[in-house]
Amino acid sequence: MLELELILALMAAYTDGFGAEGTGLCYHHRLNGPQGIEALASPEEIAAGTVRGREMRWGYGSGVQDAALENGQLLYALCDAYDATGEERLADAAREIWRGVKLIGSVSPYPGFVPRGPHPDGISYYRNSSRDQHAQYVYALWRWHESPLSTEEDRAFIAQFLDAFAQRMERNNWHVMVEDESEIAHVGFSWVQHAAPGAMSLLGTLRAVADITGDQRWEELWRRYSQERDGIRWDVLSPERAAETGALTLYYNQYGTDLASLARMLEGTEQGALARDFLAALAALAREAIERDVFDPDDWRRLDWAGDWDDATTQAVLDEFGLSLTEPTTALELFERFKPEQIRAEQWRVRAVAGKLLFGIPTVACHLALLSEDPELVARCAPVVQAMVATMLAHGGDYESGENFNRSVVLGLHLAALQAEGADR
Repeated sequence: MLELELILALMAAYTDGFGAEGTGLCYHHRLNGPQGIEALASPEEIAAGTVRGREMRWGYGSGVQDAALENGQLLYALCDAYDATGEERLADAAREIWRGVKLIGSVSPYPGFVPRGPHPDGISYYRNSSRDQHAQYVYALWRWHESPLSTEEDRAFIAQFLDAFAQRMERNNWHVMVEDESEIAHVGFSWVQHAAPGAMSLLGTLRAVADITGDQRWEELWRRYSQERDGIRWDVLSPERAAETGALTLYYNQYGTDLASLARMLEGTEQGALARDFLAALAALAREAIERDVFDPDDWRRLDWAGDWDDATTQAVLDEFGLSLTEPTTALELFERFKPEQIRAEQWRVRAVAGKLLFGIPTVACHLALLSEDPELVARCAPVVQAMVATMLAHGGDYESGENFNRSVVLGLHLAALQAEGADR
């Protein structure tokens, strides 16, 4: 059983270390370390579309690049935990993160655009965004709209933003565009494709827009896309097809939010059977993430933790952890090899593999499992999540990157919510 006090303590440590009071947002780099705010790209760099002197229009490495993604998932988890526990300290934390999330959707002069940022100055952001930022932002807005913590003013803002978002996406054939719509964004693939990533993105966000705005235009468009080619999008999101998905990635957990949100939106409606199918699909996807061999490139993408290293270089680094490319290893088994001192190693490759492979990939499997609410999968992941929370509480002060810290908080909140709801986990 994960004690709520531990999660509250971890949340406090996360916001103290990575949060900026001015924006209410948490960032990808630690802000209370020796570098302070200089750990982030400067407003001047952001305006120029660079990071550490190199062109990087989508801000990778800047520390502000995933503000919508990470704070959106955090707000979603805080709402779940508050609804399950009624803990007022969670409500306070959620309201603070909401303040930052609202700022993300307010800072651009282009309605419906989700930027990468803003910087703690409250105005600087990268103008080349992505699917990740937009979809997760929409689900965060939807989740806050459904929360008893949201105000009438909040819900009006959300409806207005989502309508503008849908208009922007529709006129660009459901591509994510750069801010001024002059070109497709770095990860801006079309959501009207019939593959699972597009189907999830389109149907999930459009369902949220239709529900919250109450605009018949979006309702009709949702039904049109749902029924297109005899419901092909439902087919690619079926439990059977979910288990056939290609190589998983370090960021595949975000698709769990798509499926979980779709299931929640449709629960209790005439499409209730689809809601059950989406949870079953999510469970199938989570089981794949838990049981696949992380070293099989057909099962998991190596790029996320090994970049462009060749096999010899990759194996030499894995030797440091007693791992082999030729020995099948699962995501949860990876976390058993993680040791806190690895994130302080002198070799950057050791630090990278410890963070991305040994800690990061297990968070993907656990996030999918918790969102699926499947009792067996949650039970398998609960001890790992508890260990992640304990590790970050004890050693998180040494962690300069916020990604795994953020994920530990998010996973802890989701697990606490499930346990508070009385599940035998």
